[in-house]
Amino acid sequence: MTHTPRPPRIVRWLACSEQLLGQAAERLNAFNVFPVPDADTGSNMHATMAAAHAAVDCQEDGSVDIGATLARAGAAALSSAQGNSGTLLAVMVAGMADPLRGLEALTAPALAAALHRADTAARTSLSDPREGTMLSVLGVVRESVAQTLRRAVAEDRPVETRAVLEETVSACVRDARAAVEATEWQLDELSRAAVVDAGAVGLLLVFEALRAVMLDEDPDTELTEGLHGYAEGTTAEAAGAEDGVEVMCTIELDPMGAATLRHRLTEVGDSVIVAPTRRGEDPQSPVPWRVHVHVPQAEAVESLLHEAGEPQDLLVSDLTGGHDDHGHAHGGH
Repeated sequence: MTHTPRPPRIVRWLACSEQLLGQAAERLNAFNVFPVPDADTGSNMHATMAAAHAAVDCQEDGSVDIGATLARAGAAALSSAQGNSGTLLAVMVAGMADPLRGLEALTAPALAAALHRADTAARTSLSDPREGTMLSVLGVVRESVAQTLRRAVAEDRPVETRAVLEETVSACVRDARAAVEATEWQLDELSRAAVVDAGAVGLLLVFEALRAVMLDEDPDTELTEGLHGYAEGTTAEAAGAEDGVEVMCTIELDPMGAATLRHRLTEVGDSVIVAPTRRGEDPQSPVPWRVHVHVPQAEAVESLLHEAGEPQDLLVSDLTGGHDDHGHAHGGH
């Protein structure tokens, strides 16, 4: 019998996530409300995950370093991330990498460490972390893994077994689904629209992809049933859209420069995300950072960026346009 090469599980997780987000993109776009109803959450998350998957898709079966694989995927995702939700998803993927370096198989304790790091990275990258968003789902999933591990220890079960991992990822999805339902009441914008957070639904699909791949099962096609907004195909009212533009770029900074830029961006805009695309050998050395911000006018941000360094891949998008392509580019590569 001919052996058909199969990608490593970590690559299959990214592939399955890309597939599920692609299938859901239009519906996620239709009801995304927070931070602005610009009809692109699904497209942004799908494009970001597609970049992550493409960066490692050439790997065939055999042992791989899970952390190194996720580091490559995360760096690619950050470099091409689109929108608030796409950038935050990229930060999460990249954030999971370091605790998994040197591992060829995922375990529940390793997943716990990776999610803890991802949660920390996501929250520290934001100028104003808000519950009722993707952050809520990530935080609940992180605690879900920790609880499953504590229960296994209390029952005197070895925590690095396949059985505990499968139990853990199944609990992740169950608790993530509950966290998504709760988002409707955590943000006034969502409560008024009577919908859950679109980015949170997208992240639920990413964790469902992880569960399906780890258990060698098909994704649950009924997982999103009953989620307000997604289930009914709700369309967000464009009248509430925020005036202004979204500005994104990559810029090389040291940690102090990044902190300074983040502070200055919060003075002129909101939805600020500043996250490193990779880590340097010296923690204080300059590395590329991905920058995202919503502002009334692009000129103020462009001035701050050029004062801080040399922005690359500078993109400006109209927040009221409701389109998937992200504006126009200014310089850089």
